[in-house]
Amino acid sequence: MAARQFAAAGLMRCCALLRGVLVLEDAKLPHLAGILARQHWETWLVSLHAVLRGDEALKEIAGDDIYWKRRLSDRLKLGLAYHDDWEGKAAKLNFKNLAERLTPLLIAAGESGDLNGVTGYDVTYGVQSLFTVHAGLATIGAHLVYGPDTWSVELNPPAPFPDVAQTPALHTAHLANYVFKAFSLNPEPLEVIRRRLTSLHQTAAVMVSGRW
Repeated sequence: MAARQFAAAGLMRCCALLRGVLVLEDAKLPHLAGILARQHWETWLVSLHAVLRGDEALKEIAGDDIYWKRRLSDRLKLGLAYHDDWEGKAAKLNFKNLAERLTPLLIAAGESGDLNGVTGYDVTYGVQSLFTVHAGLATIGAHLVYGPDTWSVELNPPAPFPDVAQTPALHTAHLANYVFKAFSLNPEPLEVIRRRLTSLHQTAAVMVSGRW
């Protein structure tokens, strides 16, 4: 089953991205960590679809890859053909659509609680896109320091949100649980970690909501 191998590779990608977030935080660059956090969320989402939907999801992921490679070849006039024998649909992935379709998959897998994938899309993808990824007032303006008479700039502004690593850490443990099960490995040690991370995440959410 190629889908479970792809999901395992996705888990490794999530681990690498999580390490990158932690490195940036340790380097006093937390305002940049959200760039990796958004990519982590995308990787977690796509990998979950692969492990829960199998070959159907892999065809969508492959179709996205072929779509972009053909587009780049056309725009850059490379004259390269990518998989002329591809019989599936070549179309880019819609991450909001993937998030919407995730909820019934998690319910079918036996999960309960707040499983609203669209909320995750807004909270992680939308927020990090605005505050850390795309060039605009929120990202560039963060480097401005406003004074009563003069303005100045700073190299390392504070992060727009604290503890960027918590959500990626939680999602990494969540994906690992499904990947372990796909390979018939005991996921119980991961569940202990995930429950601890969930508790920390909920406490942080309460603290943030209190500040707002």
